[in-house]
Amino acid sequence: MRFVAALLSLLGLASPASAWWDIGHVEAAAVVYQRLDEAVRNKADLLIKQHPAYPLWIQGLEGLPEADQAHAAFVHAATWADDIKTSLSCKVLHTPDCYKYDKITDVTADQNVGTSDHIVHDYWHYYDIPFSPDGEATSPAPAINALT
Repeated sequence: MRFVAALLSLLGLASPASAWWDIGHVEAAAVVYQRLDEAVRNKADLLIKQHPAYPLWIQGLEGLPEADQAHAAFVHAATWADDIKTSLSCKVLHTPDCYKYDKITDVTADQNVGTSDHIVHDYWHYYDIPFSPDGEATSPAPAINALT
């Protein structure tokens, strides 16, 4: 009986895994960054510095060594694919609620200009794999996705 009570107590404390959005991406990026070889890490650092959100990613870290700032920027940049689905561009431009939503069928869908177009391209973040449990024919995945 005590075992059942303890088990139920533990289950009551359980919470959903935070594998996506900020927590999952940041944790993975922190590990990946440390495992990059120096040449790749340097190239990543240079690319990330060019992003308009770079000042946001290192905000408050100005006194730290450059290597620590670069690591922090890389970790923050790992959430970019989620951030472009929300308000990163608006934060960079200091313009609240500036985003517009488009559809995967719009002419702007494959427009890859980063966050400067003010369009939420949320379909850039995933790749749908058509699936039918009963074998019924499926439609192909949209041509514009995270892979393309």
